[in-house]
Amino acid sequence: MEVRARILIVEDEWLIAEDHAASLREAGYVVVGPVPSVKQALQAMENQEIDLALLDIQLWKETSLPLAEHLKANGVPFAFLSGYSDQKLPPDLSDREVIPKPVDAAFLAEAVARLCKHTG
Repeated sequence: MEVRARILIVEDEWLIAEDHAASLREAGYVVVGPVPSVKQALQAMENQEIDLALLDIQLWKETSLPLAEHLKANGVPFAFLSGYSDQKLPPDLSDREVIPKPVDAAFLAEAVARLCKHTG
């Protein structure tokens, strides 16, 4: 049996997070989390190996940009999720894919498949 990628989901909206997690599990991926904050994401990464991450940009009282910088520095592929069409990223992260929310299960699975091509 093929071992599928372990995906960290960082999303502060519980229903959205669970929807993404269910879609990815159905597609055969292992989901880590979902978690609603940068702190909890870092804790999850200390306790579990991840292959890639999906990051909601705007979390409740913070952004996921510090986590994105951490992932980038450690060579972990990731994409952003955003409900804001005019979301601006810092220049050093502007090359990352931004998946618009709401996102359907098929599009999310395609985005994850693209990210998987960048995992070692």
